[in-house]
Amino acid sequence: MGLIARGLEKAGISTVCTTFRRDIIGLTRPPRVLCMKFSPGKPLGNPGDIKTQRGIIEAGFDLLQKDIRDMTILDLPYKLSKFGIF
Repeated sequence: MGLIARGLEKAGISTVCTTFRRDIIGLTRPPRVLCMKFSPGKPLGNPGDIKTQRGIIEAGFDLLQKDIRDMTILDLPYKLSKFGIF
C-alpha cells in the first residue's frame, strides 16, 4: 500500500496509510502513516468500537491537513479490546 500511496501522491491525490507494522511501512515510505498496535485485518480496530474508529479517522484527517515534505508516521495510542465488540 505504501508504494500505491506514493504513486497517488505524485498524481496530486493525498493519502493516509494505516499499519500495525511500523518496520515494514518504513521500507515503502508513504507520505502519511497512522500506526496502531492492532492485529492484521483490523486497520480501524474492533467492529463496533465507534470511539476508537472515529479517533483514528479524525487523526487521519488531521494528518491530511499538514504540509508533508517527508514520510510522517503518527503512532496512535489505541489498543484492541480482548472482547472485540464494545
